[in-house]
Amino acid sequence: MSEDKDRASLAELDRKLTAVAGRREEKHGPVSGGRKSSSAGMALGMRISAEMIASIVVGLLIGWGLDRFFNTMPLLLVLFVILGAGAGGLNAYRAAKGYDSAIGLGRAMGKPKQGDKE
Repeated sequence: MSEDKDRASLAELDRKLTAVAGRREEKHGPVSGGRKSSSAGMALGMRISAEMIASIVVGLLIGWGLDRFFNTMPLLLVLFVILGAGAGGLNAYRAAKGYDSAIGLGRAMGKPKQGDKE
């Protein structure tokens, strides 16, 4: 009697541990398909958009300020907007290729980053 009760108790404990392990893997499991992968891709897209917009705005403000200071109104503004767009494009390229320390397209797609050990 007691042995059957112990087996039932162990089977119940095993079932509970399996359920907890399944929930834990679902929550902290590797990024592969599904919601985590799509959220990583969306985060990468948002980051690239922010890099482009911030670079252009910073170039615009620097050019506008220098034009006001030197009284050369459109020249430096146009030059720094172009430089800001170039810097934003370079940052977006680095982010997409995963050449920086943050998340990149390679990491979002589950591929190892350049320089990562396998």
